[in-house]
Amino acid sequence: MRGSEVALYSAIAATTIVCLLFLPRTRAFVSKVTPTRSKSSAPRLTRLPNGMPVMPDDTVKYTQVPKVGSVFTATTIPSGLLKEHNTKKGTWGLIRVLKGQLEYKIIELEKSTHVLDKDNHGIIEPTKLHQVKALTDDLEFVVEFWRVPGTGMVNEKREGLTE
Repeated sequence: MRGSEVALYSAIAATTIVCLLFLPRTRAFVSKVTPTRSKSSAPRLTRLPNGMPVMPDDTVKYTQVPKVGSVFTATTIPSGLLKEHNTKKGTWGLIRVLKGQLEYKIIELEKSTHVLDKDNHGIIEPTKLHQVKALTDDLEFVVEFWRVPGTGMVNEKREGLTE
C-alpha cells in the first residue's frame, strides 16, 4: 500500500470514529461504508476498522447500570463484568467511560481489545462474549442498554447489575 492510500484510509477511519461519537444518526451511513464479513457463516456484520461493532441506527436506550447518578469505579466493577459474559439476543450495550481508562475485550466472533476513555466508547454486540478491566484508579463508567424497538421483552438481570 502506498503512503497516500494509508493516509486516505487513516483519514476515513478517523472521520468515521468522530461521526460515531458526535453524530449518532451517522451510524446508518457508517454501516453502509464499513461492512465486513465475520469469520462464520453469519450474515454481514458491521464493524469499524479497529474491530468495534456498529450499533444499528434505530436502537433506543431502555436502561443503564448503575442507575443514573451512579457510576462503576475501578474498585466497584461487578465481578460479572470482569469475566467473560454477554447480553441477551437483541440487546446492545454502550460502555460510556466518564473518567479514566477501561480495557474492553471482545472475545467472539472477531477478537479485539480496545482502550476506552471519555472520548472512546465501547459498543457491545448482542450475545457476543466480552469482558472489561480497569486500567486506571480514577475510572468511572456506566453501561447503557439499547434495543431495536419491537424485538421483544427484556430481562437482563445479572449478578451485581442491579438497577
